[in-house]
Amino acid sequence: MNEPEHINEDEDEDEVETISPSIARRSGSSSTRKRKRAANDNDLAMAFKEMISESVDKLGGVLQATFGNGPQPKIASELPKMNLSTDDQIKALNILFEKPQNERTFLTLDGPMKKDFLLMLLGQSKRN
Repeated sequence: MNEPEHINEDEDEDEVETISPSIARRSGSSSTRKRKRAANDNDLAMAFKEMISESVDKLGGVLQATFGNGPQPKIASELPKMNLSTDDQIKALNILFEKPQNERTFLTLDGPMKKDFLLMLLGQSKRN
């Protein structure tokens, strides 16, 4: 009776020995997978960072095209030529620069139309 028990113990030892190498292989492949996943995550992060950078650059271009570089000194030098009072020139500058579309419209117009446009804007501001 003791012998069968002894045989079973040997079988258990064999099972333990055969399981141990497979566990070692699995843990080795697991760390390889983790390294590959970390490398893939890093590649993904770099691609995402590059995409964000390109998007920011494109957005900067759109904003530049939409709003320009800010107030144009050229506008301030054109107002005295229109025979407007100093008060009207200051009001006109404020009106032009508070809305970018007013500034763009003014810059696209020629000669007498610029003055008419400013007088129209000044008339609208007096009513408000």
